[in-house]
Amino acid sequence: MTQTKTVYILLTRSGTWFSRLIHLATDDRYTHASIGLDGPTGPFYSFARLDPRFALPAGLVQERLDGRPIGGRATPWCLCELEVSAEAYEHLKQQLSTMYARREQYHYNLLGALSCYFHQPLRREHHYFCSQFVASLLEESGAAELGKCPGLVRPVDFCSLRGLRSMRQGVLTASPA
Repeated sequence: MTQTKTVYILLTRSGTWFSRLIHLATDDRYTHASIGLDGPTGPFYSFARLDPRFALPAGLVQERLDGRPIGGRATPWCLCELEVSAEAYEHLKQQLSTMYARREQYHYNLLGALSCYFHQPLRREHHYFCSQFVASLLEESGAAELGKCPGLVRPVDFCSLRGLRSMRQGVLTASPA
């Protein structure tokens, strides 16, 4: 029997202006995707804002599902798990480690996110938007086949990924002051 490992994908839709703009344009339930290897509490890796107060600059970041809404608004979220081969898991682990160690070389692919909306993938070296990053890692490691180019994958597309199981979902809300 082949040994498997678990990879976690976190889907969210925060209250940031960029997330609200994506939701307005697409009506997708989720507008952000992250990937994690260390269990359901994270850390998760994605391409997002480097400073929570500003949309740019953005790049490769670590995130946690810590119960606080992002952008001060209710944040729908879904935590999913995907069983992958031990080889795919090790490839993902190595790739994430290498990329995160060199995170200053990576940037947010704003043009790629815009071209995704128009169904025209735009690949730029060392540039990713969140779902493009997660899709690229899954595809390059052999962990999953997405049926489309990573530059066209939106966060909501992971919901239909074969073998992906929803573990938990909900809405993060600000606690009353």
